Amino acid sequence: MRGSTRKRGKTWTAYWDVTETDPETGEQVRRQRSKGGFRTQKLAEAHIGEVLPDVRAGTYVEPTTQTLADFMLNDWLPGIKNTIRPTTQNRYLGIVQRYIKPHPIGRIPLSLVSPADINKLYADLEKCSRPGCKHANPDVCRGLAANTLRSIHTVLSRCLSDAVRWEKVKRNAAKLADPPALSRKRAQAWSPRELRQFLAAVEHDRLSALWRLAATTGMRRGELLGLQWQTVNLDHGTLRVERQQLADRTFGPPKSRRSERTIALDPGTVESLRQHRATQQLERGIAGDVYADRDLVFCDEIGHPLSPGSLTKTFHVHRTKAGIPVGTLHTLRHTAATIALTATPPVPLHVVAARLGDKPETLLGVYAHLLPSSDSQAADAVASAILVDKPLTTAGD
Repeated sequence: MRGSTRKRGKTWTAYWDVTETDPETGEQVRRQRSKGGFRTQKLAEAHIGEVLPDVRAGTYVEPTTQTLADFMLNDWLPGIKNTIRPTTQNRYLGIVQRYIKPHPIGRIPLSLVSPADINKLYADLEKCSRPGCKHANPDVCRGLAANTLRSIHTVLSRCLSDAVRWEKVKRNAAKLADPPALSRKRAQAWSPRELRQFLAAVEHDRLSALWRLAATTGMRRGELLGLQWQTVNLDHGTLRVERQQLADRTFGPPKSRRSERTIALDPGTVESLRQHRATQQLERGIAGDVYADRDLVFCDEIGHPLSPGSLTKTFHVHRTKAGIPVGTLHTLRHTAATIALTATPPVPLHVVAARLGDKPETLLGVYAHLLPSSDSQAADAVASAILVDKPLTTAGD
């Protein structure tokens, strides 16, 4: 199989044949392909030399003028919609719209995206996330953190891998790029005193039971907002996490299969939930037919789901009034884990992981700094078991 060249006007065009499957008949047919615009015949022949090995190997991919952003938004995301969770779909969409489409890489044809293009995107985003920004003021230009850049890299890599599988491109350029290393940050947690200070400040808040439940169980925001009374057993002091509320106030399965779990509740939290349910029943009686009963444990005064964003803002208001300078709603989760792991005696790591719906190894990576004495404790425990009332050597040795 050989190609040919022909001069057309002032430029040269390269020609070659490819074997394709006819979509109607299913038969193998031979079709001619071409690429023009070469300044010299040698350049056209060089292009043929690059194309023919892929044609013979059956790996040739027809170049496309579709841009990366257009492919991601109109082909890729709709194509994988049924294979990922709605929260993941929304997160991918946000990354594409915010960090791919507005930047130069979004306008590059999908088949021409190179590792260098991807590295340039990361370099630009490290300086400032605003497309085309040329400010020198660090208060205006805030580059993205390494972890955010890694999230962008994950999306690009997944997209281009699917593009290879769908025979849209020949290679995954993201695998040849150089994303920044993940930064290891310690989980931010409050001290027990700060947590008591916060809970005292929200004691008379309408959602005081939610804040206490978050603090004592480490449940995620979506899990709290998706909780239903039918999965809460106050008589036995347990609840079952079976779903979560999504960003658009719809409901879906928990973050992972491990997140589907049963959590034991302490008596104080059970009492707080009983009082919350009594208040909710009064609200239902006042609202009458207007009340939208969805069996939600935490909702507004007429039964509608709470806004995740509004809950986060409310948390910050309470935190400020409580006199605690730092912390997000997720800090309550970190604090629950921290207090459990540093208790006397400490709660076993696998038990804490089960309550949080995480893998033990994930918790170990996040909270390992909280256990500085674990190794010495293990040494003392083993030594005590071996040496108690029995020296290792005797006087005659």
